[in-house]
Amino acid sequence: MNSLIRLWNFLIDSIVIVVCIMLASYFLKDIVSQEQMKIGGIIFYYVYYFVMESTLGQTIGKIFTKSKVVDVKNKGRPKFIQIFIRTLSRLIPVDFVSYLFNKQGIHDYFSKTKLIKN
Repeated sequence: MNSLIRLWNFLIDSIVIVVCIMLASYFLKDIVSQEQMKIGGIIFYYVYYFVMESTLGQTIGKIFTKSKVVDVKNKGRPKFIQIFIRTLSRLIPVDFVSYLFNKQGIHDYFSKTKLIKN
């Protein structure tokens, strides 16, 4: 998968996540502290990727770029555990830039998944 498409996926998903967090911050400002909102934002980041990829095989960024996550072996829908490992691998600090230097990102490598054109 082209590094430019992966960059677009990352940028679009980041915008979606930031907008969701900003909306939550606005509507919950009287209920939730800033510290709780920061922690909630971090959790939301990982939940977003996990839920979107485990249910649709795509995030909003991937929908826009017409790409999806598949199992490396059978090129079909990844198993639950693969998406879980893929999501956990995003905790690795250099993961988000790993695919700029290699065709396969760290989260792809550990989860035995890859992106393909839809």
